[in-house]
Amino acid sequence: MTPSVTPSALPSLLVHRAADWQARLQAPDCTAEDREAFERWCAADPAHIDAWLDLATLHAQAAGLREDPAIADAARPARRAAVHARQRHWRNGLSLAAAAALVLVAGLAGWLHELRSPAIAHYATPIGQQQVVTLADGSRVLLDTDSAIRAEIAGAHRVLHVERGRVDITVAADTRPFEVHAGRGRLRDIGTRFQVAHAAGQVRVAVLEGAVGVRLADAGPGETPLSPGQQLDYGPEGPLQAVEPADLDAADSWTRGELVYANRRLDEVLAELNRYSTVKLRLADPAIGAERISGVFHAGDADAVLAALGAGWGLIAQETADGEIVLSRGAH
Repeated sequence: MTPSVTPSALPSLLVHRAADWQARLQAPDCTAEDREAFERWCAADPAHIDAWLDLATLHAQAAGLREDPAIADAARPARRAAVHARQRHWRNGLSLAAAAALVLVAGLAGWLHELRSPAIAHYATPIGQQQVVTLADGSRVLLDTDSAIRAEIAGAHRVLHVERGRVDITVAADTRPFEVHAGRGRLRDIGTRFQVAHAAGQVRVAVLEGAVGVRLADAGPGETPLSPGQQLDYGPEGPLQAVEPADLDAADSWTRGELVYANRRLDEVLAELNRYSTVKLRLADPAIGAERISGVFHAGDADAVLAALGAGWGLIAQETADGEIVLSRGAH
């Protein structure tokens, strides 16, 4: 018994146009420009996606139709037409089904479903925890403590919004561009792995592998390139800061739960340590914040931090009634 083929009630012109794209994409001389034009056509209207996915549904049915000798004979002209991109319109359900069996490149149907239902996902970590997430395109993002992101993987674009905190991003290979929005900045991925830290409008971008282009959304199209081992900062106002060497040991260590400091100001160190614990460390005298700190601390291990600060820098810890720990200088 021959399987039935019942296309959805889409406008015939859209069905024919979808079939046109099918033949074009399958043709030996199909170019990258053709595929980009196809992506734009799909993204322009959900009805275009419906027409294409209708062909994808027919694909499975067409697999059964190919077993019927009479239908196989009838399909041969359409098959040759698709390969040579000469026949641009299919006039009935039979030839349409035969054409549908020729395309549907692996993964394309899933990509089109992304267009129909854009993959917008939110992820956040509580204080003291880290989380690895895999985005819809296969990119990997490690969220540090108290961090939040919003991923929009849809159509021809991939955009990641770093709303707060710090993330380590490993971008999956894909023809679609990958862009990161953090504060005023727009980051264009050119390579593989980079980190973004965002706190109260202040953003730091550090590249570990590959390259990243950074620009400000309100400052024109020009961008500053970053190579491995480089970083730059920007804030809620003003221009991009100068490119500087990145501390790759520190950048890599936090992804393993360790915090590495080399000649850092104490107040900066405490601000970062406080992100990993609900018990906050505070300086009794802000002037102590200028002290320089070097060392390796396990994120979230407050007891070890206090012991190190007491032994190495003579700081005394005292807990307050509201649960804070205040650090002051000990007697000399």
